Parts: sequence; structure tokens; C-alpha cells
Amino acid sequence: APERLVIADIGLDTVVVPMGWTVVGTDGAQESRWEDLPVGAAGWHRHSGRPGMGTNIVISGHHNIAGEVFRDLVLVEPGQRVSVWAEGREHRYVVAEKLILPERGVPEEQRRQNASWMQPTPTERLTLITCWPQSSNTHRLIVWARPDTEAS
Repeated sequence: APERLVIADIGLDTVVVPMGWTVVGTDGAQESRWEDLPVGAAGWHRHSGRPGMGTNIVISGHHNIAGEVFRDLVLVEPGQRVSVWAEGREHRYVVAEKLILPERGVPEEQRRQNASWMQPTPTERLTLITCWPQSSNTHRLIVWARPDTEAS
């Protein structure tokens, strides 16, 4: 599993811990709730891929609470490098795209489409997710990167 995430261009170097969700019953209905992340850590989604396994590796983090690990993720631009460390090995990626997607006050279909960025993919990619903007969290910031073939 990923243990460390580094994006030198924005000064990010953080520990990554496994995370998932639990299903809880509330007033006769069930809902999923994300597990809390430790302060200052990013979370690798346990249901997602692992570096080098050929599918989507999903890591999320807070941008305005709990250590603000992804505070500057919005500054990342296509072409910048990202490193993920797993089992003592560095896996390098290049940012392909940055998206800011509306999340609050949009139809359920839009929210499901936003969540599709967490789904498995037929080729390896790294997907980083946080909320945006700093003051209201009305959107999702998605940064995805492909393996850096020039690093081999």
C-alpha cells in the first residue's frame, strides 16, 4: 500500500495511511461514512489500486482541516511530477489533468459522476482528491496523473 506522497513543486511530502468507510444505520436508513484520517496524513482508499498494479490508485486528503495536507493541491499543474512510495520503492507519475467539479447543490447524477474518479481503471493512474475552495468546500478538486514513462 502507498506509504508516502511527494509533490515537490508544491512542497508536499506526507505520510499516506489506508482508509475506507463504514456503513452505519441512522433512522432506519444506511449510509456510508468515511473513516477519519489522522492529522497531517493523506488517505489511500483501500478499495483502490496499489502502485504498479495497473489500475486507479486513489489518495485523498483534507485541505482546510486536520493538518491541511492537500491545502496547496489546487496549485498543481499538468506536467508536474508526483511520487508515491510503497514498500520502500518510488513510483513516479506525471500530472495529466486538474479538475474542479461542483459537488454541493448539484443533482445526485452529478455527484455520482464526480465519484466515478474513484473507480478502477483499465490502465494505471493516480487520482488525488480533496475539497475546494478553502472557505466553503462546495466542489471537489481532482488531480490525476499517469505513470512517468521517462522515469524508467
